Amino acid sequence: MTHWLRWLALPLLWAAFTTGAQAQTCGVVATPLAFGPYVSPGGTRVDSMAGVTVTCTPAYLLLACSVSYTLTLSHGTVGTPGNRQMAAGSGRLGYGLFNDAARSSPWGDGGAGGPGVGGSISTSLLGLVCLPGQRNHTIHARIPAGQIVPAGSYGDQVVLTVTY
Repeated sequence: MTHWLRWLALPLLWAAFTTGAQAQTCGVVATPLAFGPYVSPGGTRVDSMAGVTVTCTPAYLLLACSVSYTLTLSHGTVGTPGNRQMAAGSGRLGYGLFNDAARSSPWGDGGAGGPGVGGSISTSLLGLVCLPGQRNHTIHARIPAGQIVPAGSYGDQVVLTVTY
């Protein structure tokens, strides 16, 4: 009887290790950020927001379904780290992206442009497979007051990256 139990335990252990091989996956979707009009010269500040949704299917590991991630934002195609700018021809309009509603904590690339934003998603198990889960974040944006820029339609392109 002991011999039979040993052979039964081996397939169960093998199943436990192979289910841990479920690859975790994550994706990110963001709504476009639009400021609206800025009056120059010497306009007042303009605030805006954009939503970010992270969707992950965690890997199954030791009876848990959990994944940690970091979201980073590039400095854009016009500005430099720590100095975001939008362009309209040769005109430049400064702006900032933040991870808090007070707009005091820059959201950057993890380097000179500011830290990234961390998060985690924990989901439940269906059989031996982790279910997908979502977490929402908000990018808070601001064009500072008092800038003098030529009239135009200003824009920039920022890359949002999720690392898990």
